[in-house]
Amino acid sequence: MAHHSGEILKNLDKEFESQTGLNKVDVKFLLFATALQLGRWVVINKVNQYVTTQIDNSRLKDNDSSIKKMERKARDKYKEKHDGKWAHNKSEKYPTWLEIVYDGVPYDVSVGSPRFGVNMEAGYHRIHTLGHDPLLGWLFGTMNILSETITLDDFRTYKVANQPKPKHWEYQTNVLEGFRMALESIKEDEKRLPAAVFAQALHFKSDAYTKNGLPVPVLETFAPDLAGKLYKNNYDSLCMMKDIVGIGIQAVGSILINMVISLVHGLYYEPEQYSSRDEYEVKTRKILMYSNMISTASNVIWVGGNTLVGNEMAWKDMDIGGLIVTMHRLVNDTKFIQSIKEEFVLGGFKKMIRGKDLQLSEVDLWD
Repeated sequence: MAHHSGEILKNLDKEFESQTGLNKVDVKFLLFATALQLGRWVVINKVNQYVTTQIDNSRLKDNDSSIKKMERKARDKYKEKHDGKWAHNKSEKYPTWLEIVYDGVPYDVSVGSPRFGVNMEAGYHRIHTLGHDPLLGWLFGTMNILSETITLDDFRTYKVANQPKPKHWEYQTNVLEGFRMALESIKEDEKRLPAAVFAQALHFKSDAYTKNGLPVPVLETFAPDLAGKLYKNNYDSLCMMKDIVGIGIQAVGSILINMVISLVHGLYYEPEQYSSRDEYEVKTRKILMYSNMISTASNVIWVGGNTLVGNEMAWKDMDIGGLIVTMHRLVNDTKFIQSIKEEFVLGGFKKMIRGKDLQLSEVDLWD
């Protein structure tokens, strides 16, 4: 037995490959699954292009009258809800809650910035201010509103003065002092905090669907050059959110197709033809793994080919969600197939050993 162990294991390996190889029915499943996966990313890309066009066409100019009308209506509604219930606590240093609601946000002010060596780049000022960051803005923008300051992407902070008009940068302070002033204002009148959050939310709402939109979150704090390049090329937070949702849809679509193929293929299982259900599962896993790999490879070739011929926007057709699912299947399915194969080969070898009569010579322990 020991002399033939290598040959036995080799034969068992061949037997496993024979039992788990794809037959005509399995190949039909493979072709169908591949067609579904290919169709999935083609259709999703078309839908994505349509959504992108609709979003671009719906963007407004910064000074569009509909934005001003929306802001005025929201502010009036907020005042109507709270005026008469909330006192107007005057302050020599900070705005009242009603002034916070109706005054523009301080981080929109650029007058006086050249005096401090800062170029706000006019229409691109949002990329330089943390108040416009879709995530960080909830903290820093609210603080800026309460303390009447402006905080830049490198956390430099400046005091904004209302007088003499127009609003302008008055002096440089620091971000910690900005938070200290914000807390001091809240201690004077706690109603200023919800008013500041309202003003921050309203400003986000008014900026999000404009031509420039809001910058990609957080990126400007550690990669300002990249953030600026993306923003100036019209890639904003709205585009990012659309892409994230798109990737999620790609992944979910791929997973659903895999589930359907797995369930239907499982109906063709015939117990008498296989030593275990796991062996048939290996065939199912191969179908899913191969179909996902073919689909992903086709997508990469498509995107790469279009990029080489000069289509710079071809990367938007990348099936990132499908790629993630494919990588997951490669790891998990390969591991599963290998474990079943080892169980089949080693299990079969052990059975053959147990079934063989061992010829052992008798030994006289007293010799």
